[in-house]
Amino acid sequence: MDWNRQQVAAIARIRATLSPSELEKAEKVKRINDRYLGLTRDTTFSLAFNNLVASVAWHDPQDENRPGKRRILAVCGESGAGKTRTIMEHISLIEAMAPYTDEDGGTVNPVLMYEPPSPCTPKLLAIEGLRKLGMPVRASIRENEAWDTFRVALKAHKIMFVVIDEAQHAVVAANAVDQQKIADAFKGLVQMPDWPVRLILAGVPPLAEFLSEHEQLFTRRTAIRLEKLEGTQGLATIDEILSKIAAHGEVSLNLPTDPNVKFKERLSHAGSGNFGTIVQMIRGAVELAVLEGAPEVSKVHFEKMYMAYSGCLEHENVFTHAAWQELEPLKAFMRVNDKAPRTRRERGEKQIKFGDRP
Repeated sequence: MDWNRQQVAAIARIRATLSPSELEKAEKVKRINDRYLGLTRDTTFSLAFNNLVASVAWHDPQDENRPGKRRILAVCGESGAGKTRTIMEHISLIEAMAPYTDEDGGTVNPVLMYEPPSPCTPKLLAIEGLRKLGMPVRASIRENEAWDTFRVALKAHKIMFVVIDEAQHAVVAANAVDQQKIADAFKGLVQMPDWPVRLILAGVPPLAEFLSEHEQLFTRRTAIRLEKLEGTQGLATIDEILSKIAAHGEVSLNLPTDPNVKFKERLSHAGSGNFGTIVQMIRGAVELAVLEGAPEVSKVHFEKMYMAYSGCLEHENVFTHAAWQELEPLKAFMRVNDKAPRTRRERGEKQIKFGDRP
C-alpha cells in the first residue's frame, strides 16, 4: 500500500472542509512553527559541526587509534531545551551532511538519525540503528554480532554522521557493565580505520554523567550544554523571542510592562527556564491570536495557552496567581486525588503474609 499517497489524500480531504480564511490562518500557524529561532549559542554549534566535518576531510586510516581526536559531539540539556531542533537546523545548513547522488546514480544520505528504545540494552541500541537503515534483524542475533553488522551497514550505506537522539535511554537504566559496553561501542564506531564515522549524542543530564565517567569518551568528545534562560540575560532572550515570534505571526504585542507583574519571569517559570518549552508556549499564545483573527497578542492569550498546555485549574494559572513562584508547572495537571495510595508499610501497618486474614 502506498502510504504517502494515502496521507496526501487524507490531508486533502481535511483541507477541503476548511474555508479560504481558515486555510490562510492554518498556513500562517505553520509558518510560525517552521521558523528557526537562533541564539548566540548557535555560533558554538556551528563551530562544533564544522569541526566534525573537517575531521572527516582529514581522515587518516593510519592514525585512527591516536587519542585526543574529537569525533563525538555531545549536546546535553533538560527536556525542552531545544536540543533536537537545533541539531536538525545545523545539519540542514551543512552541505557535507546533505543527501547526494553517488557515482552509481543512487541517492545517499550521509546522516543517520535515530532514537534508542526505552528501556534499552547495548544490543537493542545497535538493532535500532539497523532497523532505521531498513535492514532486517533476526531476534536471535548476538550483541557483538549486532554491533559488527551495524558498523558494516554504516559503510555499506555510506553513513558518516550518526545522530542518537534521547541517548540517555541507552544508559539511564544500564548497570556498570552495560555502560562500559556502550562506551566501547561508541568508541568503536568513531575509530573504524576503513570508514570515518562521527557521532552526535543528544540527551538529558544522565547522558552528561555517563560521558564524564568514561575517559575513553571524554578524550574524544566536544560537549555543549544548553543552559536554562535565567537571570537578566535569560529575560533579555525571552524579550527577543517574544518580538520575533509575534513578527512571524504578523501580530503586535500587548503585554504587561509593569515590573511588579513580572510577566517575563512568569513565562520563564511556566517553561521551567527551558528555551524550547518557552518558544512553544509563545508560539501557542501567538497561534491563539492568529486563529481568533486578533491583531495583537495579550496576556489573556498566554493565560489560555498555559491552561491548555498544563491542564491547571483556573485559579492556579502561573500568569494570574499572586504566588506564582510557588506553583510547580510540571505538576499543574495533578489533583489531590491523583497521588498513588500509600502502601501498608508507609502507613505503618503490619504486612499481610500469605494465609493471613487482612
